[in-house]
Amino acid sequence: MRALIRGAASRQHLLWLAAILLLALALRLAWIAYAHPNPNDGRFDDTLFYDHAAQALAAGKGYTGFFNAQTAGWPPGYPLLLAGIYKVAGHDFLAPRLLNVFAGVATCLLVYLLGARVFDRRTGLVAAFLLAVFPSHIYRTTLLMTEVLTAAVVALLALLLLRWVMRESDPSRLQAVALGVLFGAFALMRGEAPAFVPVALIVWKLAVPSWRRFAGGAALMLSAMALVIAPWTVRNAITMDAFIPVASGLGHTFLAGHQDDPYDPYSVFPEAKITEQYSYLPYPEREIKVEREALREGFDFAKSYPGYEVQLVFEKLYNMYRLDDDALAWIGGGWIDASKAPWLQGSWVRSLDAVGTPVVTIPPAAERNWKDLANGYYFGVLLLAATGVFAWFSLRDRRKLLLVLMAAAWTALHLAFMPGSRYHAPLLPLFALWAAAGVLFLWDVAAGAVKARARRTDRT
Repeated sequence: MRALIRGAASRQHLLWLAAILLLALALRLAWIAYAHPNPNDGRFDDTLFYDHAAQALAAGKGYTGFFNAQTAGWPPGYPLLLAGIYKVAGHDFLAPRLLNVFAGVATCLLVYLLGARVFDRRTGLVAAFLLAVFPSHIYRTTLLMTEVLTAAVVALLALLLLRWVMRESDPSRLQAVALGVLFGAFALMRGEAPAFVPVALIVWKLAVPSWRRFAGGAALMLSAMALVIAPWTVRNAITMDAFIPVASGLGHTFLAGHQDDPYDPYSVFPEAKITEQYSYLPYPEREIKVEREALREGFDFAKSYPGYEVQLVFEKLYNMYRLDDDALAWIGGGWIDASKAPWLQGSWVRSLDAVGTPVVTIPPAAERNWKDLANGYYFGVLLLAATGVFAWFSLRDRRKLLLVLMAAAWTALHLAFMPGSRYHAPLLPLFALWAAAGVLFLWDVAAGAVKARARRTDRT
C-alpha cells in the first residue's frame, strides 16, 4: 500500500491527502460523539438484529434471530465481525463505531487512489475531499449497519480490479485467489455482492482477449469465492435443513418489491401475514416455510401484473436515489411507523420484549437541518457527477467503464427487490469520483475562458 501511495502522489499531494484524511477522521469522531443511538432502545430494525445476533455468537449460542432460534435470515458476515469485537472489547457500541470511522477514512484514501489511477492526482484529491465531508457518509458512521463497510469494500474492489485485472497481462494466481476471497467475504456481508462478479468478468475479458487465459483465471477466482462461502452453506444445510448458500431472506425481500404499492406504509413487512399463517410451526422450520411462500407469492404477483411491474421499475429507481437523509431516520429509530401496519401487531412482534418507542437521539429541529444539509449536498454531488460522466466517459476507456458498470450492476440488482435510499450508500465513493471529475472539468473550462478573455484583452 505504501508503494501504491508513493506512486500516486508527490510530496505536495501527500500533504493535501493527509489533511483530507485528518478532516475525515475529525468529522466522523465528532459525529459519533454527537449522535450515538442504542440498538436496544425500543427500535425494531436491522441494528437490533445485528446486535442481538452478535451477542449470541459471542456467547457461543450460534447464529440466532429475534426469537432465539437458529436463523439464516441475514448474511452472517457483519454479526460475526461484531461478535469478534464484543469478545475483545465487551458489549460496547463505541468499538463498532470506531471501526466505521476507520472504514470511512480508509474509503477516502481508496477514493484518492482510484481517482489518481482513473483520472489524475487532482481528481483523486478532490474526490477524497468530497467523500470526507459527505454528510450521509458521516451520519452512517454511528450506526451498527453495513453501509460504511460496504462502501469501503466497493472502493477496494474497484481499485484491485483496476490494478490486477484491467491490464494486458493476466493477474497472478495469488491475485485471482485474493479477488475470489474478497468476493466471498463480501457476499457473506452483503447479499448483493454477487452483482459485481459479472462486472469483474466483463472487464477481465475485455482486458484479456484470449478465452483460454481468461477462463483459467476466472475459474480460479470463482472457485476461491465458492470455497469462502461453502462452510456457511454447509452450516445452513445442517442447522436449517435447507440449501441456503448465504441467507434465506430472498423470499421476503423479493415479495416486498413485488406487491401492490410496495412503498405504501401499510405494505411494510408483507411476509408478516405469512408468518402469522405458519405460527404453528417451530423455528427454523417456520423461517424456511415463510421465505419459500413469500418468494412464490412475489413471482405470482410479477407474472400476474407485467404492466405494473414495468411501472415499478421506475418507481424503485426513483426511491433508490430520491433522497440521502435516510441515515437520520435509522439513527432516530423511526424509519417505520408500526401503527400504520396493523399486522405488525401480531404475536410474532408482541413476543419481542425489546420493541417499543425508540429514544429520541437528535432533537427534531436539529434533525431537519441535518436532513437539509444531507440532501442539498447529495444533489449537488449528483449534478457534478453527471457533468463528470458527460465530460469524460468513454466506452473505449475500460477504467471509466468499470466505474459505470459497477454502479449500473448494483442498481439493476436492487430493482428486482424494493430499494430505498439507503441502498445507494455503497456507491457514494463512485459518485464522489465522478463529481470530482465534473468539478475539475468546470474549473478547467472556466480557467480556459478567463485565459482566452485575457488574451483578447491583451490584443486590444
